[in-house]
Amino acid sequence: MIRTALRIALIAASSLSGGCAEAHHVEIMTVLANGNCQTTDTGVHLIDFVTLATFRGTHLIGMTESADAARNPAHLIAIVPAQYPTAGYSVQLLDESALSEKLLTIKIRIERPPSNAMLAQVITHPCLVVGIADPAVGRVRVMNDAVVLGEVEILAAK
Repeated sequence: MIRTALRIALIAASSLSGGCAEAHHVEIMTVLANGNCQTTDTGVHLIDFVTLATFRGTHLIGMTESADAARNPAHLIAIVPAQYPTAGYSVQLLDESALSEKLLTIKIRIERPPSNAMLAQVITHPCLVVGIADPAVGRVRVMNDAVVLGEVEILAAK
């Protein structure tokens, strides 16, 4: 009887303390925000530093990696929502990210140019590249409003 009462008390205490637990905050770094990335590959992709350089229209000549970076790598996530017919579009990272289990949901907003703006008529690919170095993240989902733009898996998650 006492064991049963003790179990009920422990279950109640653990459920109450679980509701008060602070959520795990994941630091998301903006690595590149460009109105016209040098890519036609739309969607959400896990990329490396060489690909990041090509997004900027440059080449990576050489790079060394510190021991700390090798132990806790920053994963680069490229977000290229679509191609657009003019300049003036951009991708903004919102502060409303959420980690559930190993799934990190990132919210973005696509900024459109003003309707009365005079813009170059050229196909553009606005992009946002973010860096995530948190080992608790195993998968990243990117959303614009209520629409899922894509998901990528980060294999090194613990």
